[in-house]
Amino acid sequence: MSTKSTAQHVSAFLDEWQATTVMVQERVGRGDSAFLKEIVLLEGMDRANCVSKAGNSHLDAAAKTLLLREGLAAKLSRQTARKALLCGLSEHLPKALKTRRLSEHAIVEKARTFLAAHPRDDGLYLFPVVFAHRAKETDFRVGAARIVARPVLEAELVDAWARHDAPDDEWARRLGDDWKKHAQSFDHFITVEIAGHEERMAWPVARDAAECLLNLIRMFFGYDAMDDVRIGDGYLWQETRSAMRLTSDGHICLSTSLGGGRSHLEDGWTEPFDRHLGHFARLLSDVVTWHTVQDGKPDALLERLTYFNRLISEAYAEPHHPIRLVRLVAALEALTLVGDKDKAHNLAHRCGCTGGSGDPEAYCRIYDAVREAYRWRNAVVHGDAPSHGEIMRAFRRLERHVLDVYLGLLSLHAGIANAARPRSIGALRREFGARVDMFFWSPSLAT
Repeated sequence: MSTKSTAQHVSAFLDEWQATTVMVQERVGRGDSAFLKEIVLLEGMDRANCVSKAGNSHLDAAAKTLLLREGLAAKLSRQTARKALLCGLSEHLPKALKTRRLSEHAIVEKARTFLAAHPRDDGLYLFPVVFAHRAKETDFRVGAARIVARPVLEAELVDAWARHDAPDDEWARRLGDDWKKHAQSFDHFITVEIAGHEERMAWPVARDAAECLLNLIRMFFGYDAMDDVRIGDGYLWQETRSAMRLTSDGHICLSTSLGGGRSHLEDGWTEPFDRHLGHFARLLSDVVTWHTVQDGKPDALLERLTYFNRLISEAYAEPHHPIRLVRLVAALEALTLVGDKDKAHNLAHRCGCTGGSGDPEAYCRIYDAVREAYRWRNAVVHGDAPSHGEIMRAFRRLERHVLDVYLGLLSLHAGIANAARPRSIGALRREFGARVDMFFWSPSLAT
């Protein structure tokens, strides 16, 4: 990984840019166009708007380091940072022509000013959810994410739709009609509060926050209740499912299943959730919100939490049961940071320690469930083709403990973050390994 500063990368870019400008003028004068394969066009530059591929790499690196330096790597795109640097160059050129000197530091400062003034797309980002058609009054928040029933959201959006539909704009009306038609297929929405992001950067982090909230609900109520719950742009579900076969004498036989996705939860489903998880409210709120406020700098724990939640989402939405089990085990591996040696035992032991809450019997139940799941996981990935029943027994046995393990893992990781703040996966793995056994007996001593 490069250790050069933003200014050093800009300086290297300027050297390549000047050399490329001279080279292009000479080659064009000779009628030689072969150089076109060797250069990259610089967006937004009126003149001298090309650079060598090496120079373009330096511009990319300068954009990356600038975003990291400003704490904006998760909020503004690399393309925006490139634009900021090139605008800085364009603004600096008149002075540079007078002094006959290009200043990389002046360009970087102008780019910083550009980024600070760049428009942000703050507000609520909405994700339609096939969730629970019987629940009409849901309004439940965890941190920056909130799940609401469609009637609740529609009532809140009356004024916003009136403002949207007021101008005589046919295209805007068409987009509005498309959304309203699309929304009718869903019974709930997850809204995520976003501040300081460009839209293209906001959608992915908002999706992670939305899935984080939905995963809490999935793990609390379990697979049998949550199997058909989906965020709108995720995996396919069907309202009706038809099957057809032909008999040996050529007759068509048809069957239809009605109902499609969503759960059978009704209004009031948040009460047991609050009752059982209320004392974790601050921790869970911080985890959901973290996705929307992080600065984009490498963070080992956030990386593992994001990976865990994406795998959990995929496990519940996955149509193939063997892969469902593989994803669930992989999610636990992500947060328990097991190494390469004796992975089955270490995964089971760490899950037992974090989910067992000082209860040896609970530890043994979790340990056995993880070991069984890992055995069938190995059978799947090595092509031994276990039966559907074996896979789902192992999945359900493990899934029963996943929420307890997750809450324990979050508590341990929060303690590690407060005490040691490890930035690398290796450092996080060492801290976790040194504390996990003590956590089982006394979480306060381990964190």
